Amino acid sequence: MASYVGGLVLFLGSLFAAEALVEQTALREVAALIDPFGFLAVRELITYWTPFERNTQLVELSGVLLWNRLIWVTFGVCMLAFLYVRFRFGHEAERGTKKQKATLSGQEVVLERTTPLIVPFTVKAYTFDVRVRQVLTIVRRSFGEIFASRFLLFIAVACLLFLFVAGWDAWVVFDTPTWPVTYVVAREVLGQLPPLIYILVVLFSGELVWREREVGMSEITDAMPVPNWVLLFGKFGALILALAALQAVLMAGGILLQALKGYYNFELGLYVQILFGIQLADYALWAALALLVHVLVDQKYIGHLVFVLYYVFFSFGRRLLGIEHNMLLYPAAPGWTYSDMSGFGPFLSPYMWFKLYWGAWALLFAVLANLLWRRGWESGMQRRLREAGTRFTRPAAQWAAVAGLLLLGFGGFVFYNTNVLNDYRPFDERIARLAAYERRYKEYEDAPQPRIAGSSYHVEIYPEKPAIALRGTYLLHNLTAVPIDSVHLMVDPAIELREVSFDRQGRRVLEDKVHGYHILALEKALAPGDSLRLSFNSYFNSRGFTNSGAAAALVRNGTFIDYDRLPVMGYQPERELKNKALREEQGLAPRKPTPSVYDEEARRTPPRYAEWNHSESVIGTDLNQIAVAPGSLRRTWTESGRRYFHYKTDVPVKNVYSFFSADYQVLEDKWKDVQVQIFYHQAHQFNLKRMVRSVKASLDYYTEHFGPYRYPQIRIVEFPRHEGGYARAFPGTVAYSEALGFMARVEDGIDYPFVVTAHEVAHQWWGGQFAAADVQGRRVLHETLAHYSALMVMEKTYGPGKVRQLLGQFQHRYLVGRQNRGHLEVPLLLSDDQDYIHYDKGAVVMYALRDYIGEEQVNTALRRFLEKHRYSQAPYPTTLDLLQELRTITPDSLQYLLKDLFEEITVWDMRTRQVLAEPADGGYRVTLEMEGAKMKADSIGRARQVTMDDLVEIGLFAAAGEGEERGKPLYLRKHHLRSGRQTITVTVPQMPASAGIDPYHKLIEWTREDNVIEITPGKGE
Repeated sequence: MASYVGGLVLFLGSLFAAEALVEQTALREVAALIDPFGFLAVRELITYWTPFERNTQLVELSGVLLWNRLIWVTFGVCMLAFLYVRFRFGHEAERGTKKQKATLSGQEVVLERTTPLIVPFTVKAYTFDVRVRQVLTIVRRSFGEIFASRFLLFIAVACLLFLFVAGWDAWVVFDTPTWPVTYVVAREVLGQLPPLIYILVVLFSGELVWREREVGMSEITDAMPVPNWVLLFGKFGALILALAALQAVLMAGGILLQALKGYYNFELGLYVQILFGIQLADYALWAALALLVHVLVDQKYIGHLVFVLYYVFFSFGRRLLGIEHNMLLYPAAPGWTYSDMSGFGPFLSPYMWFKLYWGAWALLFAVLANLLWRRGWESGMQRRLREAGTRFTRPAAQWAAVAGLLLLGFGGFVFYNTNVLNDYRPFDERIARLAAYERRYKEYEDAPQPRIAGSSYHVEIYPEKPAIALRGTYLLHNLTAVPIDSVHLMVDPAIELREVSFDRQGRRVLEDKVHGYHILALEKALAPGDSLRLSFNSYFNSRGFTNSGAAAALVRNGTFIDYDRLPVMGYQPERELKNKALREEQGLAPRKPTPSVYDEEARRTPPRYAEWNHSESVIGTDLNQIAVAPGSLRRTWTESGRRYFHYKTDVPVKNVYSFFSADYQVLEDKWKDVQVQIFYHQAHQFNLKRMVRSVKASLDYYTEHFGPYRYPQIRIVEFPRHEGGYARAFPGTVAYSEALGFMARVEDGIDYPFVVTAHEVAHQWWGGQFAAADVQGRRVLHETLAHYSALMVMEKTYGPGKVRQLLGQFQHRYLVGRQNRGHLEVPLLLSDDQDYIHYDKGAVVMYALRDYIGEEQVNTALRRFLEKHRYSQAPYPTTLDLLQELRTITPDSLQYLLKDLFEEITVWDMRTRQVLAEPADGGYRVTLEMEGAKMKADSIGRARQVTMDDLVEIGLFAAAGEGEERGKPLYLRKHHLRSGRQTITVTVPQMPASAGIDPYHKLIEWTREDNVIEITPGKGE
């Protein structure tokens, strides 16, 4: 048992702890070193390898992998030597102190009794209360045996160590942890432990089932007048008690962790719900299975193996066999989440109904285990089955009937919800449905459709049901050159489109509820330049629950509806089947690639949501909630026990709307004449001031450099974590997840709530004031420029040091992203759906360009680009237009840089070989020997070296202070660096402590650790 538990804790514990550390930049190498199996060391070594390199290169035993192997081989040898010295062939009783041995040898031998033993007469009672006391006695004795084995204590200590290692800086974003709120500790940190605990369950259950047999006591215990069910439930109860004790220890550890981190809102009720409700119930189901396995499999270690194989199949194999319905695999259930805003929301109910269904199965397992419980030495299955037949008495039949009735009741209810109230479709059918959508309606992709020129909405949100009723009217305008005789409307299939009509004669000729596709024919075609009004009435509610749980949008507190749940015009290519292999299986032609950035016809095609129009909304909600929508709040009132809000846009906006409703607190501030508001959950006040400061600093910088802000207000609106962990900009509004920045603990890390807020505010310009052509590079115009803008705001507020820290994260993420996750790499100019390019590489590129040609010049180019394309129609702007503006303000000597950074995939490899510092004329003459190389890569990462003659920064620095990466710059200028080795000599007024090439890593490199080296007077290193 000790070897199993020790090996298990070593294997899983080290992996969990190392994975927790690897999320932090400064600890990635530490995580690679402490992994005893070397997995993370190998991963660290090949982190930046491209697909070509992974297919052609071998992993060398060097660097962190070499150190990892040396550390653990040395540790293994030392442990082997220690065990060799400590090992004895003698019995444990023979090993001990001299005093213990003397005590044993000095004991008198007590002769066996030779006279008859008089046993007092007792009344034999086999009542139910006696059986209950017997069960409790077995629970107490078995738990004592588990506790006495010290394995439970060892496991508890190991789990606590993991808790403090993984939870000390939990949920790290940009090297910044989250406040240790109870949900994060109980779910996100301790939620990683179940795989370990499941294995421990089967080990302990094996010990409990086999203990009497292994110590030779089974003949006595099997002959005792105790029913099988007493033994079974006693041992099961002891196992549950041990798990409950472990949960109590983890709860205490979580509270201690929170207190040590300065967080005192412990939420004991939430701890109990998660640890002793949700998790312990799940553990109990696995414990029932483990006991049944050990009863059926008459060999302890084979039983362990059977359970482990089933768990592996449950975790990974079910997908291979296409077992998707949670009713088919014990004890599967939909996932659940918790939000401070909406609690467990609608997610806990489906989870618990599935667990009750599996609980009925567990009761049936208990009946089966009771019938097949082994008593005596006869272990053949045929004999045990015959004995099971004799044991199937009336009580056993009654319990089996109860289990069957519960199984039918709970199972019937679950099936009714998942397959009757809701349309359950396995994976193959869902794929076939997507393919059918394309086959049926692809022909309408290029059919002329009117554009939305205005909209109004009346939204009724019923948080208690929950349900959403939405009525709306679109003003549709024919901007094409041909008459339009039919309007194609698409809605989310989960939403019921109850009514749709025109302000003129027309009829619905197609109503496809499966795909959400509707065609409405006009009696008189809509002429070019003409317009009409389309009205619709839709309803969205939760009909029970599905196999995957409940609808995330329908919650009692924190409703968030975005434009994806509103009706849209025409065929939507975004809803097509995208996976290439699955398309081939369905007989579909390859998808059209995103049009080329050079495609002039595509530039003239209006992109999705390119309309600029006014909108008006009325939202009704509960009395205790506040509703938010685009535009200015005109008025609010109560009617029929409900609260209403009327919003109206002040200027034309894109047709991308959002509606929110929650029990919000509101923080209000002002920037000039602009109202600044944050709608937040009462408990999430940690970073509100940072967000307000970011909004103000952003508006200062953006209005100065890019033009006026268009709205009389800017709002940040919090939404629950179950909708995702992102932020998204809407006109005058930023939707901000509670999981992203509201609970960040910004101390010495990166103030990412400030940066994310600045990024989203920047979208009020980049994407909010123009519509980019739907071609390659479209997201560069939105995300890259928003990232750059946010970095500038951050630099003005926090200084360049923090910006460089963040850029290091971006550069790392870009280089990791080059591993090619389903996309061939393209230059920044052509980035399509590759986030690691237009987000991460884009930020590094724009900041480097700003350093080379100057902030004012870059901002001038961006302002000119925006002025030319603000609210413009076809032809819509592309990255070529942006590049042209940048070329205009870039000196001829640096034009090569635009090609390297935007038009090609360029990576540099620079290192400082040696630095020599000598006194000279009251200062120091410093000679740097450096080496440079420049590579151009193709789409799979195959690099070729090209001639390098680039301007690269050379830096010499004084000694760094505490917490500084670099000391005060003594010399910081750009020099031409050529391919190969070369030397540069400079003079500085004092002895530098370090020197090197590209010291702030402004250019993209694979290896950055060798750019700067320390200096010793008169010597090179």
